Amino acid sequence: MNDRQQQMIQFERDWAPLGGGSSQQIIEEFGLSDRDFFAELNRIVDADPPEALSASELRRMREVIRRRLWMAR
Repeated sequence: MNDRQQQMIQFERDWAPLGGGSSQQIIEEFGLSDRDFFAELNRIVDADPPEALSASELRRMREVIRRRLWMAR
């Protein structure tokens, strides 16, 4: 996992309890739309789930990712 991917995981780890970061924060921090940010985050957690995340954090993050991708359709 590269530095940018780690930053994305940490960003979402901080924001997952609140439903994920705002669209504006995602654009400012990563230069990505919601759809692109959460699609990339989904690839990261599916391919190589970070060991630093507890099972409950990973589950909550996946729930937020699914919801935000659905909302960004």
